[in-house]
Amino acid sequence: MPSHALEQFKMTLKVASELQRIERTNYRNPPRNNEELAVQGLRGGMAVLVVAGFERFLKNAIEEHLSELCNPPHPVDFQRLPDALRIHNTFATLEMALRGSAFGQSPTKLARLAGIARASQIVVADQVNPDAFTVTGGNPSSKTVAAMLKTVGVDDFYNSIRNKFTRKWGQPIANTFIQDKLDEIVNRRHVVAHTADALNISRGQLRESCRFLRILAEILDNELRVATNACFRLARIT
Repeated sequence: MPSHALEQFKMTLKVASELQRIERTNYRNPPRNNEELAVQGLRGGMAVLVVAGFERFLKNAIEEHLSELCNPPHPVDFQRLPDALRIHNTFATLEMALRGSAFGQSPTKLARLAGIARASQIVVADQVNPDAFTVTGGNPSSKTVAAMLKTVGVDDFYNSIRNKFTRKWGQPIANTFIQDKLDEIVNRRHVVAHTADALNISRGQLRESCRFLRILAEILDNELRVATNACFRLARIT
């Protein structure tokens, strides 16, 4: 069963497709001079929207699946969970509290005390903290995705999913196609965000971005489900 995070992301992709329909229906390609601003807004908005939606999906999906390992309500023995997951859970929980924010902001030390106390209680109680696994740094690049999935037990993500992805994609792909295409889509968002220039983005690239991210998200969601189910079976208290 797809996660709520995946269903939410697919709705975002529908919004992006609607933006593309509006652009395709109302403006020429290439646009006339008096159409350039509108086309830039629609294409740039779509490029930013799909990456923002994918980043939100990535964080929400990890949090949603890891919630199955939270005790309570699920009877899980933290000490029987995989070492890599327990290590990341403990250190990231404390590091985030000490830093004060997942986004690099640094409140005063006094303001951080309550968060540090809560983090300490989580660690002492041997609880899984899903928030500790969802830090993207605002950049859902291929390296970020692989690193985040590794913390929940999905090792060598891109090699492990290549055959599944190829079947869904419908044609052979190069060894690094998935990583390269994800980085291309994310970097395109960066260009729009930092330069406000979207005229170099083609309609074909935007269609491909939606299709690629949908396939990748579907596979990623399933891999998370398999990994967390395996952890639950390993640590379940019967």
